[in-house]
Amino acid sequence: MRVLVLGGGITGLKTAFTLSEFDIETIIVEKSSEIGGKVKRYDKIFPDFRSGKNLVKNLIASARNSPNITVLENSTVTNVAKNNRSYTASLSDGKIIEVDAIILTCGFEVFDATRQPEYGYSVYPNVITSMELESFLNPEGPTKGKLLRPSDGKVAKRIAIIFCVGSRNMKIGNPYCSRICCSYSTKQAIEIKENDEEAMVTCFYMDIRTYGRGFEEMYQYAQEIGVKYIRGRVSECSVLPDGNIQVRAENTLLGKPVQGVFDLVSLSVGMMPCVDAEELAGIFGIERGKDGFFLSKDDDLFPHDTSKEGVFLAGSITGLKPIRDCFLDAMSVSGRVVSYLTDLYKNR
Repeated sequence: MRVLVLGGGITGLKTAFTLSEFDIETIIVEKSSEIGGKVKRYDKIFPDFRSGKNLVKNLIASARNSPNITVLENSTVTNVAKNNRSYTASLSDGKIIEVDAIILTCGFEVFDATRQPEYGYSVYPNVITSMELESFLNPEGPTKGKLLRPSDGKVAKRIAIIFCVGSRNMKIGNPYCSRICCSYSTKQAIEIKENDEEAMVTCFYMDIRTYGRGFEEMYQYAQEIGVKYIRGRVSECSVLPDGNIQVRAENTLLGKPVQGVFDLVSLSVGMMPCVDAEELAGIFGIERGKDGFFLSKDDDLFPHDTSKEGVFLAGSITGLKPIRDCFLDAMSVSGRVVSYLTDLYKNR
């Protein structure tokens, strides 16, 4: 039995390791030069603030040490052909492999904040994205964990975090909620306050959606330590002569306009389908929804199956999920594939 897992992020790694425990040979195909995905860049993850880097480090070690797992980096699938009930996959590095099943775990891409020019990203140095803020908060990052303004290197004391950038926005074609941004940015707000009690952090939000276990408690804790939340969509960010950023918004709870001046503004960018989603849909002959994410055969009864027999989905390729849900997806799809392979070999 052999399975191809396309994508070497946390879902792909966990899927491959789970399958390996059933003595199923698994080949991870990763298009970048290193497996581990985006989480390996996170110093802390929510809601328990454990190390994302260490979590991924252990996953990578498990994959590389397993005799049942082969990792192929700098490679992707360029073509697949079905042979009876198996597949022949052609890879970009020239390899051709025969597999019994394929699992797509290609993850997501981060929204490009320049698509919302009203926030001034890439124009005003002191407007950054949540991914850049994450690197600033990392003790091993470019600023060694200090929150320094890109414009002049001064310590930022007044920080605004703008939620839902690239999400829940019909104008840019992304009406969906990215699901993790409220909790992700609340985690960052807590880190800022715990690193510097004098820092003033203001979060501008549409709705707070912290639905997972421990997520609401994290949100409550943020308020207890002084993180301020203002319900309202920000209309504009503008730069002042000293490099500070003026934020204009409407407080939708009070029905009044509000504005503030901040040393640093972080845009909590939403998530998009993986960059090669359209190409993959064509190669595998499977469908995507209006939001661009892949569709399963039946969200309730067959959440991992696609319209093509032997091709399965897991992780954020079907829609945004927090890390815990990605792990659950990985174990769930593994069970489904084991069942599929058992039936496949029984009938041969």
